[in-house]
Amino acid sequence: MTKLLVAALIVLSATGAWAQKKASGNSAFDALDKNRNGLLSREEISGEKELAKRFTKFDADKDGRWNLDEYIRANNDNDARVLSDSAITTKVKALLLAEKGVPSMSISVETYEGRVLLSGFVDSTAIKAKAGKVAADVSGVKGVQNNLVVK
Repeated sequence: MTKLLVAALIVLSATGAWAQKKASGNSAFDALDKNRNGLLSREEISGEKELAKRFTKFDADKDGRWNLDEYIRANNDNDARVLSDSAITTKVKALLLAEKGVPSMSISVETYEGRVLLSGFVDSTAIKAKAGKVAADVSGVKGVQNNLVVK
């Protein structure tokens, strides 16, 4: 009877351990994996806007879920986008600062996915146009939304 009880306990403990998926070792991935199945569904990443945008592109096996490798690739892609956008913003700001007659300290520059947004106040339409051209000429810029207001 004792051997039977010990065997039953071993089976129960093994079944419980087997039913729980081991953590991936990536704390961000594991935090998103709500059902602990070792995969991320579109619903599980829906709160992460930038990752959710990349879901289809990085679902390499097209199974509607991400494994850890797919998650890492999507994160790396987003990190590269952030770095590229930051570099573009920095270049635009530096060129505006160097441009004579452009009040660069009055111009806000933001970049998202290679698209530059200029905002702020300038004294003339010529300055507004010049700032827009400076931004458009920066390598990597896909477009410029010139929201500068002439006062």
